[in-house]
This record gives sequence, C-alpha cells and structure tokens, in this order.
Amino acid sequence: MKNFNISLTIPAIDKQQLQEKLQAFQDLQDHLEHEDFITSATIIVEHPDIIDFIKEVIPEEGEELTMTDYIKIAKKAFERFA
Repeated sequence: MKNFNISLTIPAIDKQQLQEKLQAFQDLQDHLEHEDFITSATIIVEHPDIIDFIKEVIPEEGEELTMTDYIKIAKKAFERFA
C-alpha cells in the first residue's frame, strides 16, 4: 500500500473541533475495510438524517442490546427510511 500526501480544507469552529473531525476520520479509516468505508460515507452523504437515527437507537455505554431491542430498531428504521 502506498501513502499519499493530500491537502484538505476542513471547516471547524476551533482547533479542538478540527482535531475531533480528524480523529473521527482516522477511526473510520482504521476500523473499516475500504469498501465498508466508502459505503458508509456514501450512505451518510445521501441520507444525513441517518445520523440522528443512530443517535436515537445507540445503546448507552456498557448497555447490551437484547433481541427485542434489535427488532424494535429494525422496525423503527423500516418505518423511517423505507
């Protein structure tokens, strides 16, 4: 794999927000395979309202989802995005 140097312009309120955005990008880059990374970005660009949905259904830190929770999330997603 090759490394490439790029130049980016990233809007941010301050340096902290810039660092957070860059860290989020790095986290995605580190944890997703190439195709999953591209697919995720495409979905978010095409359906930005999915972020609010994810915030609604994501479990609290340390909380485990039950099968019933997964079914409720799937039903809610179908109703909102179908």
